[in-house]
Amino acid sequence: MLRVVPLLIAYGAWLTFVLTWHSVDRTARTIATPPRSRERLYLLVISFGLVLFVLGPLPYATGRIWVNPPVLDWAMLLVVATGIAWCYWARRHLGRFWSASVTHKEGHRVIDSGPYRLVRHPMYTGMIVMDVAIAIICTTPPALLAVPVMILGLWLKARVEERFLIEELGAATYAPYQARTPMLVPRISQRPGQPIP
Repeated sequence: MLRVVPLLIAYGAWLTFVLTWHSVDRTARTIATPPRSRERLYLLVISFGLVLFVLGPLPYATGRIWVNPPVLDWAMLLVVATGIAWCYWARRHLGRFWSASVTHKEGHRVIDSGPYRLVRHPMYTGMIVMDVAIAIICTTPPALLAVPVMILGLWLKARVEERFLIEELGAATYAPYQARTPMLVPRISQRPGQPIP
């Protein structure tokens, strides 16, 4: 029973995150959104990843690929908490420009401070970190398969978002930020905000 506790805590934290993530905040008025045709693929991939993720614990008793040492499961809970905290930090830092979907908000500008100095899509980075840690705790085929599916879905969404922002804000505004800041994985050998040589 003790082996199940980290899994229950991890999925409980994830469910709490999902339920509170879409809470309504004061955000700026939406001016434009991309055509629905551009969003279909990433929505489909992310939805499939979420289904796999939800099904992840079902074969836990009989279908785990490996069994972790307890210390690894508990350490992964700290990683889950870090991923959640990273997401909320990025959302708070984005402030009134935040939206669950791809949008152009009134007064929209490039945010390149806080977590946005490290990566262009810190919320997606936090979600990926959280998903990887939970899959490591779960170690079932659906949970492990959910990770690359979710990474692909979030990468596709980031691509749609960036194309849309370039169209809406102009390449001269967004392209320099895009050139100096990685998409999802922070650079270790370079200080944040330092231009790429």
